[in-house]
Amino acid sequence: MESKNVLVVGSGISGVASALELANAGVSVYLIEKEAVIGGHSASFCCKATDICSKCSACVVSDKVKEAVIHPQITLLTNSTIKGLGGELGNFHVEIIQQPRYVDEERCIACGLCTEVCPTDPKAIYPPFAEATPFSYILDEGLCLRFKGERCDLCRGSCPTKAIEFELKSKERELNVGAIIVATGFDVFDAREKGSLGYGRYPNVLTGLDLEQIFTREGYLRLPTNGKEPRNIAFIQCVGSRDEGHGYCSQVCCKYAMKLAGLIKYQNPDTQVTIFYIDLQTTGKGFAQFYENYKESIRFVRGVPVEILQTLSGELEVRFEDISQGKVCRDTFDLVVLSVGISPGKNSWDLARILGINLADDGFFDVRDPLGSNETNIDGVFVAGTCQGPKDIPDSIAHGIAAASKAMQVLAESAIQRRGNQGRH
Repeated sequence: MESKNVLVVGSGISGVASALELANAGVSVYLIEKEAVIGGHSASFCCKATDICSKCSACVVSDKVKEAVIHPQITLLTNSTIKGLGGELGNFHVEIIQQPRYVDEERCIACGLCTEVCPTDPKAIYPPFAEATPFSYILDEGLCLRFKGERCDLCRGSCPTKAIEFELKSKERELNVGAIIVATGFDVFDAREKGSLGYGRYPNVLTGLDLEQIFTREGYLRLPTNGKEPRNIAFIQCVGSRDEGHGYCSQVCCKYAMKLAGLIKYQNPDTQVTIFYIDLQTTGKGFAQFYENYKESIRFVRGVPVEILQTLSGELEVRFEDISQGKVCRDTFDLVVLSVGISPGKNSWDLARILGINLADDGFFDVRDPLGSNETNIDGVFVAGTCQGPKDIPDSIAHGIAAASKAMQVLAESAIQRRGNQGRH
């Protein structure tokens, strides 16, 4: 029997955009997310506005997530993954497994008492990021002593609303849908793989995502080591992009680095900011002008840092090749920000196997037409957003909307064809 429902896998901004486009057209949508909260990476990005809007689109993400959560046509399933798939276009049977949250999102009042009494380090129960939806505490089975066979009950005993329940089990259900949109997003490149740059060893070496979350949480920047304002900051571009392991450009790194640098300069005009780069990617609406506005106040060095060492005084010495001077140089900074790139999701291979769709050579999901298609090699299965390749927020939204439009078009064409076939019989 043909189904008009659509399954959207992944609740990042492209998945949410797909779900809303479908729902606003009257289509019933199942939106599933493997994490406990929805919104993906972009939901934790900070607003980079100064006295004018920087067009970072962080506010758009928040608005669309809130709209999706309350939309009557969207059924949200968090902590959920696909276990199996059968059927075909118009009549897919999708097996879903939903892991328990252990913390009731309706009862949780985010008081923090559970985290205070949790004896593990890091804490096994903790709040999500500031803008998370739903905003209820998260219990990590991998860290919790209870799930390691010990008799710890401290968090449940401290909860004033009785929101914590350990005995919950996973649930399985089958969904019948006409089409599937895969919008599983990306993984942030692990900067620890670039060991010479000191991430994970030196507290004042951060990633761009760390910086985003600091501004989201605190609203301003301070040195992790002493809480003072940094006076001399370096951004290092293409960390995890355009190298032997990741030959593609992640497209977003130059944009977010310059906009974060602009925010830093706006808050503290005396702060010195240096951006080390290979080539600046200034494409996109208004971004070339943004670069023009900041090229005098931000130092741009064309060269690739190869090593960061921490001095006895706690400063960070960066050794880099200055291409314009044709020599290796050294400079010291209070804080270094690694502009990490976009990597394929670590679960992409498993999902591709279950759905029968292809992966491209770079590990992202493949499409029939690399110049803008959302269609995979399986009829009725589409991809949206950064799971298909690096994109910024506006492009991810546009790709998600395009996937929804294509899904509706294909379902309509399939229904007409089925009726025609029935008429001939």
